[in-house]
Amino acid sequence: MTERTWTAAQLRAELAKYHQELIAAGNHRPSTIATYVQHPERFIAYLEGAYDPRQPQGRNAR
Repeated sequence: MTERTWTAAQLRAELAKYHQELIAAGNHRPSTIATYVQHPERFIAYLEGAYDPRQPQGRNAR
């Protein structure tokens, strides 16, 4: 079986398509859509080395 690989840019492009599909479906609240999109965004940032889950982030930073 051939392994499929993705670049971060490709993952972001597919995530943007997914985001638009969620909006177009019209059956999700904005907060739900945000959750569905923000978590994968954070994971992609982690893969790129731009996010460290061990460090404080955003509003929880001290």
